[in-house]
Amino acid sequence: MQLAQQPSHRQEFTEDKRRILVAVSPAPDKYALVQPYLMQYEEPVAIAVQRQFPFSVFSDIVLLSTHRLMIFKRFFSKIDMFDVNYVDFHNVTIKQGFFTSTLTISTDDGRVCSVLRLITNQALNVYRLCQDIETKARMARRQFQLEENRSRTTTMQVNNLVAAPDSFPQTQRQDPLVPHRDISSVGDEERNPYRLGE
Repeated sequence: MQLAQQPSHRQEFTEDKRRILVAVSPAPDKYALVQPYLMQYEEPVAIAVQRQFPFSVFSDIVLLSTHRLMIFKRFFSKIDMFDVNYVDFHNVTIKQGFFTSTLTISTDDGRVCSVLRLITNQALNVYRLCQDIETKARMARRQFQLEENRSRTTTMQVNNLVAAPDSFPQTQRQDPLVPHRDISSVGDEERNPYRLGE
């Protein structure tokens, strides 16, 4: 693996210019903004963006990928990103207003993030998909907790006591209704393969 090298000033300015153009672009497709944050094996599933002016100039973005939910809070070319892995989903709620909707995501460790003024249809689509993920995450956490409790109980020792052996061990009695079967010749199949120990 080769590490990245220090870029020249010309390369840095070119990249800055590209980033600024993407940030101020009025184009409805916001994939160029979120694509650098996706891992190689991730695919976008659903997206919700803020309504444009007069509601917002730099639209915040909610992106649901195949592995996590990402929230991009934008101001010009600056982006604050908040992400939640599927297994950490705790609660996803939506508040639908007259023109826009608000999506609120809380995680299992207590973090909460809200995105205001989202396009309602897009927010509802993300919300529906997140509800399914939230249910599965809850079931996975519950299963993990049950497994953890089960492993904890199997390793418990009760007072370190060992039961004393019986003073009069019982002898095994032969049931009179079951005929005695001689198994002394089991393994003689090489001599007589049709006998099979009978």
